[in-house]
Amino acid sequence: MSSAAEKADRESVEGLRRRHPLARGIELLTLMTDSDRDTHGVRELAGRLDVSPSTAHRLIADLEKLGLVSRTANGSYRLGLEYLRLAWTTTERYPIQEVSRDTLLELTEQSGESSFFAVYGEQRLQMMFTLVVESSHPLRYTLPMRQQIPLHAGASGLAILAFLPAQIQDRIAHGPLHAATDRTLVEPQSLFDRLAMIRSDGYAITHGERIDGAIAIASPVFGPAGTVVGSAGISMPEARFNAAHSSSLAGLVKESARQITDYLTGARDPRTGIVRR
Repeated sequence: MSSAAEKADRESVEGLRRRHPLARGIELLTLMTDSDRDTHGVRELAGRLDVSPSTAHRLIADLEKLGLVSRTANGSYRLGLEYLRLAWTTTERYPIQEVSRDTLLELTEQSGESSFFAVYGEQRLQMMFTLVVESSHPLRYTLPMRQQIPLHAGASGLAILAFLPAQIQDRIAHGPLHAATDRTLVEPQSLFDRLAMIRSDGYAITHGERIDGAIAIASPVFGPAGTVVGSAGISMPEARFNAAHSSSLAGLVKESARQITDYLTGARDPRTGIVRR
């Protein structure tokens, strides 16, 4: 996609966001949810939304009336009880974190390595780690939780990128590709070739492409519509990796990703773990 086309797309999305208060309100809630801070000021939120303080205040006032945000004693704002109720109700109804944790606990036990679940964010075309089960090894890598991470660097992102629509792959491949290490793929055709291999194998394996000295294996997780929603996998130090075991480790990862996919699609009962016929 050309830079002119990308600019037009961004301006179109920006125009849509500015025209619809509902979209801006949802974006504001998303910013507060993704933040590592508990409270936020009006001017801070206005700056992050790229709107005037008066516009941000109107949005916050509407959300406050619905109980989705609440005002603190010092005049800042935090997520409200109604928002938390909706989140808790959804979590109880769709216990993906709980069932994913059980699957990752089993994956870590079987592989002996730290396991993870990463979620794709289609708004930013990036991913974030939302769940990690650490291995018992004293030498291990700590994954950055709830931080936006590019898809082209590392097995967790590549496993997602390989199964996204072709136009999204093209947009990412021809956009700025930051080199996290000297092994990160930053040439479009090399990236496309790698994605084709991942689709064929059903998993991605990387050697120091996001973190120097780290090995990761990841497989895609799909949602009810059959679209990729994230990835599951394992990570380990390069010094502990035995290439002779890569196939068996990849098999464990693929099975774990398949289980989580089954939970998301309803093919497996999240409370019993039994596959529905």
